[in-house]
Amino acid sequence: MVVFLWILYMSFRQCLLFIFVFFPLSAWAKFFSAPILNDAYQLLDTKPAQSLRIVNQYLEQRQISPGQNPNQIPINNDSERTIRTPISTVEAFQIKALANKRLNKNREAIEAIKEAISLAKDFQLKSGYLESKLIYAYLWWNLTKDVDETNSILAIIEQELLETGNTIGIHDKLYFGFALIHAEVESEQGNNSKAQKYYKQAMTHGAKLKDPSSLIFYHISYGRHFLKNKQFDQALTELLSAYWQSIEADQSGQLARANFLLGELFFQRKVLDKALEHASQSAEFYGRYNNSEQLSNVLTLIAQIHLKQGRFNLALVQYFNALDQEKEKNNVNKLISLRLDIANTYFLLYNYALSEHYLKQANNLNEYVKLPKQKARAALLQAKLNLINNKPDLAINDIQTAIVYSKKDNDKPLKLQSQKLLSETYEKMGLFEAALKAQREYETLNSSIQAVQNEINEEVFRQQKSIIEQSLHYQGLEAQLKENHLQTLKIQKIAGFLVALLTIISIYAFRKQQVNRFLKKRLHLLLNKYYTHPRSGLRNLRLLTERLPSSLQQSSSNIEQWHLGELINEPLSDRLRFTLFHIPMLQELYLTHGYQEGLSIEKAFGDYLSSVVTSPSRIYHFSDASFLYIEHKSDSTCSVQEMAETVQSWINNFDSNILTDKTVNIGMVEYPFLPRAYTAINDRELIDILLMATNAAQHLSEELSSSQWVNYRAIDNAPAASFASNNIRLACEQAINQGLIKVITSRN
Repeated sequence: MVVFLWILYMSFRQCLLFIFVFFPLSAWAKFFSAPILNDAYQLLDTKPAQSLRIVNQYLEQRQISPGQNPNQIPINNDSERTIRTPISTVEAFQIKALANKRLNKNREAIEAIKEAISLAKDFQLKSGYLESKLIYAYLWWNLTKDVDETNSILAIIEQELLETGNTIGIHDKLYFGFALIHAEVESEQGNNSKAQKYYKQAMTHGAKLKDPSSLIFYHISYGRHFLKNKQFDQALTELLSAYWQSIEADQSGQLARANFLLGELFFQRKVLDKALEHASQSAEFYGRYNNSEQLSNVLTLIAQIHLKQGRFNLALVQYFNALDQEKEKNNVNKLISLRLDIANTYFLLYNYALSEHYLKQANNLNEYVKLPKQKARAALLQAKLNLINNKPDLAINDIQTAIVYSKKDNDKPLKLQSQKLLSETYEKMGLFEAALKAQREYETLNSSIQAVQNEINEEVFRQQKSIIEQSLHYQGLEAQLKENHLQTLKIQKIAGFLVALLTIISIYAFRKQQVNRFLKKRLHLLLNKYYTHPRSGLRNLRLLTERLPSSLQQSSSNIEQWHLGELINEPLSDRLRFTLFHIPMLQELYLTHGYQEGLSIEKAFGDYLSSVVTSPSRIYHFSDASFLYIEHKSDSTCSVQEMAETVQSWINNFDSNILTDKTVNIGMVEYPFLPRAYTAINDRELIDILLMATNAAQHLSEELSSSQWVNYRAIDNAPAASFASNNIRLACEQAINQGLIKVITSRN
């Protein structure tokens, strides 16, 4: 049964050659200069007769306009509906040739394409000329199978392509079609290495076209090449590529072709359910067009699948449907083949009368044609019927006839089947020697076929080995990819956590910085308030108490280093003069003028003093009515009297209608107080001495009713021991009495 189905397959394989592998125009999406030609081109595969009618009307109803630019595309208006340009004329004849070929009008097809070549040459349409030559080359090959002449035509086309270079816009399209035709010729001759070389060239140019239809057609052609050579794995790869790409590109016609070849592939691999699925999908498309040439082929394939499944009645239905399709086309080869298929199916159904009926019809047609294959099939079936009718002698003659015709057609499977039947027939007749001879011939032929099959199986095994190795490699890569993916996810999580943490830290740091800035600003304000007198705005006694000790200590240290010779220059800027002036009227200001007025005057007075005192001198609000002025003393510094006059001028220059009493009591001392004992008097003791001087000035002012000043100054040789007492005031009084401290006043 397998051999028989293989015979059926070979019977219509040649009929599909043109439909599936016609490259120059079908291998890519072509756009024509006239819209009506686009419509005709789209109907080629489904309704070739209608396509031919459209093209003929276009050529008959319009006149060619040679005066126009040959490459000009006509504008769609009323004035252009009666003429056709040279380029559209060439395209029309190309479509006409294709339509005639699909309608089995081979002579008309050759004449049409020659007319296209002639016109393109006359009008110097290089791309149209080369396209037409490619179509002619394939038509010639398809009709004659003349390898030498076809290669000669292709060689001329190749030379012309080389001469044009890249000067024409469809350079890659032409090379794509050229390579596919060459591949088909080499494939038909069994030159598989050369065929694959041209297929690779076609793929190189097809990839540049960026056209899904071209790549789909390439995969269909390449898959069919592998299918013909029984390289099922490669065929499956290419045909599945065409199948899915057709779905993605919404190419229903190419999808139907891919489905048909996939059905044929699965049929040969005996995967009948998948074969029927793909063949049915293909039939669904072609069933919309009753006159479609491909429909009968699809129906025949479905019938073969049903026959293989043992559903003979369903097979008969499909065979009769295919026969109805072919009756209108008058294709003798297919008509004979289908009648033989029907006769064989009836034979399997034990309906020998109908089997003989359809065999007789096939033989009647066989008398008028030279088709060795069909004659061999008919003779073999006749032999089987003769054996059923117990006519072994006639059966022997028919079998030998089948063997002769199968040799002429070089159909080894059919010859093998004939030899097997011949051996069995001789054995039934008791002619064992003849049966043994026939059996040996059968085994010899079967061995040669098996050797070829083993070679194919060996190649398939090698390919499967390669596929398994790649699969294992891919599995390893997949496992590694999963591991890398997990590592990537882990790293992403860690990175995400770090980014989140960094974001939180950044927000916290920014917030902390803002808070620190706010607190620093607030601290600065608090310090200003803390070290500022609340009424006058001057530095207060708190700041003086905090900073004076360290300042005096540093000053004493610098002067001591100078005396010890550790400093070259005398640190004159470290000698300080302390001036404490007391304004009596400020004490009575709040009592006499009230709190609000007192605050206003005291604040204004504080601002005034701040403006008249220049850096590096400092002034402090010592107590309610007392102010301490500190300046660096040097040789250029004014005398104590001048200092007192300066303070008095400050008071006098203060413009106020309320502070009318300008009396001021001033006490002054210098630091270091003891010239030879720099650290004997500390800051607190120095303030006490200054208060004593200011108090003395106040007593003088009360006596004399005027501003007074008093300056206490220790003599150069004043011993530090005289001041070594817990009561500095008492020690100062004793030193004054002993003459150790000079008292200089404004009165003397």
